[in-house]
Amino acid sequence: MATIHLYLASTNHQSTNITATTPAAWVVILRYADHQKALNDGGYGHTETSLALSALTTALTTLKRHDLPVHIHTTTEQVAAVISEQRYLSWRQNNWDVPEADQPDLPQWQTLIPIIEKFPNLTITYHPVDDPAMTTATTTLTAVMTKL
Repeated sequence: MATIHLYLASTNHQSTNITATTPAAWVVILRYADHQKALNDGGYGHTETSLALSALTTALTTLKRHDLPVHIHTTTEQVAAVISEQRYLSWRQNNWDVPEADQPDLPQWQTLIPIIEKFPNLTITYHPVDDPAMTTATTTLTAVMTKL
């Protein structure tokens, strides 16, 4: 059975003070067999985690089949860790009492988690930005950022 691959890259602002005028964008490259599609969005004042959550929500809702394996490749380490370790299960059990570091993005997590759970065979892998596996996504992200 073929796997759907999602290559997700988002603006990394770790060393920048984010303001309402800080440009930000995300890109997802969807690949399935011989087919490829690019999704992207941009704006201002968004964190890397917020961008990754928006990208995942958009990409997963575009998929028509939930029975196929989905492999997410992302440059956002925190999102990969939360999903792969299923930390969101304890958040929901604890009535969404989450660690303070994750609270700014809590509404986005609450939207994304039910979508993730529709995909029984979903995996996620963190890749550094310079990983060759992420070249198409990071190159497309650079192009999107030049338009902001």
